[in-house]
Amino acid sequence: MEKYVMEKKFKNPLISGALSVIALVIIASVGWVLWSNIWKMIILAIGGSSVASLDPEILGHFLKESVEGTFFWMVISTWVWFTLNMGNYGKYAKTTQQPQAGIRYSGLAFLVGIVGFAFFVTFLGLWWEPFNWQVLFRPVDDAQALLAIKGWSAINFFALSVILAQIPLVSLFSKYPFSKYSKEPWTVAFGTLSLGLFLALLNWIAFIVPSFMTLQIDGVNVTSQPFGSWATALAWCQLFIFFFLIPAEGGEGYPQKFITTKQPLEGFIGLGIAVGGAFLFLPILRNLLTPLADSVGIAPDLAVASFVLTIINVLLTWHHHFDDYPNKDMVPSAAGRILAQLGIVIIVGAVLGILWIKYLHIWPFGGNDLGLGHPMLGIMGGNLFI
Repeated sequence: MEKYVMEKKFKNPLISGALSVIALVIIASVGWVLWSNIWKMIILAIGGSSVASLDPEILGHFLKESVEGTFFWMVISTWVWFTLNMGNYGKYAKTTQQPQAGIRYSGLAFLVGIVGFAFFVTFLGLWWEPFNWQVLFRPVDDAQALLAIKGWSAINFFALSVILAQIPLVSLFSKYPFSKYSKEPWTVAFGTLSLGLFLALLNWIAFIVPSFMTLQIDGVNVTSQPFGSWATALAWCQLFIFFFLIPAEGGEGYPQKFITTKQPLEGFIGLGIAVGGAFLFLPILRNLLTPLADSVGIAPDLAVASFVLTIINVLLTWHHHFDDYPNKDMVPSAAGRILAQLGIVIIVGAVLGILWIKYLHIWPFGGNDLGLGHPMLGIMGGNLFI
């Protein structure tokens, strides 16, 4: 498989990274206003008079969930599928010129996200009322709109299931077993994607659906709320994601590399470390962040989830835009280099995480509609968007 390396205009990783971050913040601010307003108009046009007549508060919640769904399905899930699972397979099949290659590949990803959503809703909606096309897009009254909101919430967080189930196949298992038994790029890409989708769907059924919907038989609950609350579940998930990303995002395969580099044992050890780390640090961070959460009126575990998600964003940013500064030339020791990078990520992420919780209301993709009335992503979605 051919490898393409992007040549950066600025050789200094700190300057290049800083300029990239500034550009991305501007693009995110403008982009969400455009994206959300366009999809809001489309959804209102599809919903017609039945949606327009909803209670204003319910309508606002309905539009937030539905517009958020377009972002989760067309951007987040497809990023995992195309870039991580498939290694950007076919991105440069038509041209190596940018931005043409990127625009073409993004368009293809958006299309796949729409098709994937359509398949998902079509089959689920046959017998599940909250996932029915009519309920999701043309609720006839407030009661059905509330059902649609639950349906949208569960469908939207299939993206979280994609992250939880499909990224570890790359970050921890290095696309095992396909990378071991095949050298064909398409086989490895399609095999990893297929296995990941199976695991994501299994996780969605077992974890995401009961987080939003209580199922009953003869009046008896047959499901329970995972982790006791959605805020706690989100907090645990963000910690789990942080720990399973470290080996691939600057960690150079550590810490499980201390024990073995043989797959799948290396992957399972990394998985165990991520699970254990999530359970260990959740109560610690909850105690530390409770005063901040109380000051802004949110649940402590929601503050933990947002705080850790910000650190994850910095981890990804430091790896992809700052080239894991300081690099091998500056710090030859692997231990010193990794610890330095991780220290930078945690300190910068912690500061930004606190600032985001306190000031998310000023951002167009967070909690500021600029008087335009566009749906906003809130504390978690806005954090993920940037």
